[in-house]
Amino acid sequence: MDIREIRYIIEIANTRNMTKAAANLFITQPALSKMLKKVELELGMPLFYREGNVMSPTEAGTLLVEHGTGISQIFDEMDSQLRDLKSMKRGRVILGVPPVIAAFDFPEIIMRFRKHFPNVAVEVHEYGARKLESMVLDGMMDIAISMHPVLSDDLSEIIIMQDQIVCAMNPDHPLAKCESITLGDLAPYPFNTFPVNFAVYHELVRKFQAHGLSPMINLTSPTCDFLLKMSSLSNEVCVLPAPCVRYYNKNDLVTRPFEPSFQWGLCIVYKKNINMSEKVRALISCIQQTVEPPI
Repeated sequence: MDIREIRYIIEIANTRNMTKAAANLFITQPALSKMLKKVELELGMPLFYREGNVMSPTEAGTLLVEHGTGISQIFDEMDSQLRDLKSMKRGRVILGVPPVIAAFDFPEIIMRFRKHFPNVAVEVHEYGARKLESMVLDGMMDIAISMHPVLSDDLSEIIIMQDQIVCAMNPDHPLAKCESITLGDLAPYPFNTFPVNFAVYHELVRKFQAHGLSPMINLTSPTCDFLLKMSSLSNEVCVLPAPCVRYYNKNDLVTRPFEPSFQWGLCIVYKKNINMSEKVRALISCIQQTVEPPI
């Protein structure tokens, strides 16, 4: 017995007449009678008493109609939700972002997405860029924002922002007199930056080591405003992406670029060769429309 047959039997019970039921179901009466006989044979019991043109449910018929009505409603709800899911009205998208950029732009991105898809839930998870890449590869999230370039050949990337890493410090810090700062200039001074599970940390260490220098990393934190505040109070340099400094700096610190420049970029990453849902494509579009374009 399938859902179509259940609905036909419910209609017979509601109309108590084969002719009316067939008309309401837009099928012929012989076809409806044939279906009913088939179901009764499968069950091994009659579902209706026949008294002339009147069809009255038997005990088995009443039981089937009672439960069948609930099944039909559940099926309709399931069908509606599946249609909504296909048309992006429902569902879930899992997005990963580094904590350093979760505050700026992303509330606006989520609100833009919700405006068009109010019943699609967006789960935002905050981790360092490299962990986010690993989670995308493992299928734990749909897309993530990571540091360009990505490390894995199994990930595709869409660049959404290009800027640079800068040094922020008090105006009376000795390095504030420089128009730009080399790694050699920074080496004698303690500085604050992101923790070891962040791509910026590893890139900083790599650059210092490539020049035969050892970085004096004094304090690490994933929180930009905390790092900048500590640098303000301790008169230590803070090494962060320029957009983070622009967003959180209270104008009490000055910024200086590296020489040569220390490039930093953000990209949307997703697993290659996947069948991306329309919801995820829509979220990517919202990110691209909201985040400042690459320069």
